[in-house]
Amino acid sequence: MRTAIASLSFLALAACGGPEQAEGPSAPEEVAETPAADAGAVKIPATIADTLTIICGKPFSQDATAGTLAEIFGAENVVPETIDGAEGEKVNVTAIYPQDRSRRIQVTFANEEERTVLTSVSIRGEVSEWTGPGGINLGDGVETVERLNGKPFTLSGFGWDHGGFVTDWHGGKLSQIAPGCRTTVRFNIPPDVQTEDAVLGESPHSSIEPAIRKASAYVEEIMISWMQEHEY
Repeated sequence: MRTAIASLSFLALAACGGPEQAEGPSAPEEVAETPAADAGAVKIPATIADTLTIICGKPFSQDATAGTLAEIFGAENVVPETIDGAEGEKVNVTAIYPQDRSRRIQVTFANEEERTVLTSVSIRGEVSEWTGPGGINLGDGVETVERLNGKPFTLSGFGWDHGGFVTDWHGGKLSQIAPGCRTTVRFNIPPDVQTEDAVLGESPHSSIEPAIRKASAYVEEIMISWMQEHEY
């Protein structure tokens, strides 16, 4: 998204008083009759399916399964797929809202056949109704992500299968959004921007480098992933 799920918030109502009344004789207090509440006036999101935010928690907790996701999003919207990965690899995923480009997300499981033990949730492309952790959206620029992280970060160079990934958040707010759960962001360069050789290749780059800023890189993919035992 030039820009685009938390990943995926809750609404709150606030009331404020009017101006103070002028001094004068006090009028007898009248008890106003409370009007009936309009149940359809304000919708308070009850589940992640309403908020469309990718978070490290239910329903995307580590113990999530295809079955638990189907209970929330509907069985017809939770579909197993095989997609193309890096370097020609085929990857088994579970797509949620598979035919809706604006709401599609992809989920992976440690046990692919049973589709149990959730390992990752991701959104990819240019536009999405989903918001990632910390308020990241598809299409956000480098400076926006720096602000959300609270400090500069390191990303890999562009032009290869693993290019554009953030490799180090340097302890910022996005480095580990929950115990055992991390945020991965991948940037891309717009096709109409001339790419400098300085940002190409496997070498790491700081987000504050002038060449990176000049490239107008934008967020193309947002993923949360639960670390497995061997990664701790």
